[in-house]
Amino acid sequence: MIKSCVIGLSTIGQIHCESLLKLKKTSLSYVFDKNYKLSRKISKKFKCKTSNNFNMILKKKDIDLFVIASPTSTHDFYIMKLIKFKKIIYCEKPITMNNKNLDKIKRLIKKNKIKFGVGLNRRFAKEYISLKHKIKKKKVETIQIISKSANHNLNLSIRNGGLFFDKGYHFFDLACWLSNSIPKKIIVISKSISKDNFLNKGDFSDAIINMQFKNGTNVEFLFSRKCAVGNIEVIKIYGKGFFYNSDNYAVKKTLSMDFSIRHKESYLKCLKEFLEKKGPFLLNQSLIAQKICAKVFKKATVE
Repeated sequence: MIKSCVIGLSTIGQIHCESLLKLKKTSLSYVFDKNYKLSRKISKKFKCKTSNNFNMILKKKDIDLFVIASPTSTHDFYIMKLIKFKKIIYCEKPITMNNKNLDKIKRLIKKNKIKFGVGLNRRFAKEYISLKHKIKKKKVETIQIISKSANHNLNLSIRNGGLFFDKGYHFFDLACWLSNSIPKKIIVISKSISKDNFLNKGDFSDAIINMQFKNGTNVEFLFSRKCAVGNIEVIKIYGKGFFYNSDNYAVKKTLSMDFSIRHKESYLKCLKEFLEKKGPFLLNQSLIAQKICAKVFKKATVE
């Protein structure tokens, strides 16, 4: 039995707590959040322990697995500490807000033989797995990816890396996964269509992105932090003689609901896959997605 601790107890952190209790090979021993009042509340909910001293939990030799679901701005801090103590690490995306640290983190993971995984849960969502099967052995010409959020909080966007590192990360990864390629050319329109309150904080509320991939696939992205009709997330795939829409393979009653509800089962499947695999899990794919995020952000800011 792998004893675990979840770091960061907002919505996604609590989903991971539920997943760890469902998996046969794991147990939830501790939870931790900088908000100790929240930590106590969640520890009672899941019948586990907590502490206001993270180092105390870290030093417990029987706690092997740590799930990082805290704000992105804290990921570097926790990753470095956990590597030092040779813990198993499962980190929500993005890995870091500082791309300069990526190579260092990768090097330390390899050097210390750390079992490290990244929560690219969208790869395990029912509708996207269906799309992947549908396009197998077919020539994809165009992929359209639309993601719009209902009443998204500006401060939440910033603490999790902004529009591209937070929202874009999953979809840049999905584009690479679905197309079996990586982009060679990127065009970004964002500053001119973003709201001033986001721009004043160095973030973006809206973006239109076009990417030409090395295998010839063209991918179009439409991102927005505001949507009056609820949350929208859809991928459309076009090729000669075929067209697929991800909404046709999704659970209809959750289509406009919060993404954490719509894709809740994918968090469990992704974590389960990580625990069953040996070595790094989706690390290289995450590094590619993270570098795409950085390129898109740079192009958006110099527009």
